[in-house]
Amino acid sequence: MKKILPILALCTTSVCAQKITYSFSNEFETVKKHRGEGFYKFGDDVYAEAYIQKDEKDMVFQLFDKTFQNVTKTVTAEFPEFEKHPTDEGFFSVKNDFNWFFSTWDKSTETERLFALPFDTKSLKFASKEIKLIETGRLTPFDKYRFDYSTDSTKMLITYRKKPEIKNDKLNKDIIGFNLFDDKLKKIYAAEIEMPYSEADMNNEDYEIDSRGNIYMLASVKINNSIDGEVDKEHKNAKRYELIKVNQSNNTLQSLKIQLDNKYVSSVILSEDLNHNIVITGYYSNNKKSNAVEGVFLIRIELDENSAVKNLKTTYCPIPVETLQAFESARTRKKMDKKEEKGNLEAANLTFRKVVFYPDGSVMVIGEEYRLDEYTHYNGKTTYTTYVYRYNDIIVLKADKEGKVLWCNKIPKTQAGSSDSDLGFHHHVFKGEDLFLYLDNAKNINLPLTEAPEPHRGGAGGFLTCVKIDKEGKMTKQSLFDIREEKIKVHPSYLKSIGENLILDRLKAGGGESKVLKLEVK
Repeated sequence: MKKILPILALCTTSVCAQKITYSFSNEFETVKKHRGEGFYKFGDDVYAEAYIQKDEKDMVFQLFDKTFQNVTKTVTAEFPEFEKHPTDEGFFSVKNDFNWFFSTWDKSTETERLFALPFDTKSLKFASKEIKLIETGRLTPFDKYRFDYSTDSTKMLITYRKKPEIKNDKLNKDIIGFNLFDDKLKKIYAAEIEMPYSEADMNNEDYEIDSRGNIYMLASVKINNSIDGEVDKEHKNAKRYELIKVNQSNNTLQSLKIQLDNKYVSSVILSEDLNHNIVITGYYSNNKKSNAVEGVFLIRIELDENSAVKNLKTTYCPIPVETLQAFESARTRKKMDKKEEKGNLEAANLTFRKVVFYPDGSVMVIGEEYRLDEYTHYNGKTTYTTYVYRYNDIIVLKADKEGKVLWCNKIPKTQAGSSDSDLGFHHHVFKGEDLFLYLDNAKNINLPLTEAPEPHRGGAGGFLTCVKIDKEGKMTKQSLFDIREEKIKVHPSYLKSIGENLILDRLKAGGGESKVLKLEVK
């Protein structure tokens, strides 16, 4: 493996403490018989948590003062009478306008419909009439609709998959519905298009819409598919990736095969960067039998004057050896040295979590070492199975717009538990710097580069820890508080960023009461 940059040392200072503070609200009554939809910002210093009634009859909004110390108002916003019973598809905003999205099914005509019900954030009331967005036939039953947005929030793409008429995957070709709207929910384009390969040969991995209104899809395709013909047995289960662009003038698909120089891909995502260009990001390995990762690949898409794809520019960003060997025991590093000599040192079980784009064209890729272990036990009478979730080191790699690695860091952690509710992490961006929040063992606060972290056991307390990475890649770390001393349970993956300087979570306080954890970045 090629060595690129040395990892920057992790320093323990008071920087994070000066940048982030925490507080708890007074306890308030939890809304009953409703499920939480999360926190929302409705205007300057107007924040609310939304709940939807389990039978989709109304929503309840609890408003907070700007200090988040008290609930200032609780409002029930009733839905109008609907012809058919609605199914909740989400409450969210398209640019600046909030809507409740819901679907209905008419069994007599076998018609599926999707609607948006506008919500007034000042009066806290829903409109008396919904907006019909989509009308089609029967869809696949789970996760029926997918919503994607351009980076400037001026375009929304809604996709769905028609229920196949043929149950044989080798014969059936998926029909995907593409529906493009502007930020006022005016329909720009709609079509149902048959896929070029059978369902057995093709998986739709990701969708994206850019700010110009171009629609893209990323698909993995078996190499020995029914169109290309058979290949040798060595490549029987091999696959390739194709970038597919929807031609909206004639409802056809433009497909380009992605060449990755015999690399093996473990994760891939399609995104629009801040300059409105489409980028394919993923992990690669040189070993097809490995579940590990050697580096990140970036594919930038170039369009011609007619918005057709004319070129795919691919760059590879290997993870530096120094990054992989940091925060490991001497014994582990010795094993790594032997692997590196053979050219097969990689990050084990690295799972893609997030890609972040910056105005200068640079990109940051965040991954976490994750695996689920299964154990089978026999007690003399019966056999039973237990599971252990393992969320370990976070690998953060940043590259410039040309694909050159600027820096690559490892945030060391070892988390395990029979449940993953308090494992993992939350990522937050503040003025171009990146914060990572997770629960950790208190013994790790002054961890040097030569030592592996002490394990954090799920459900056994822990310190809420903040690791900050600045623009140059320098890391600092600070423990914020001991959750046992505060007598609370924190689930880092549940934390929600609702502004550049505000991170929230609602905590159960017992006795039907709740309170808000507020993390404020300054």
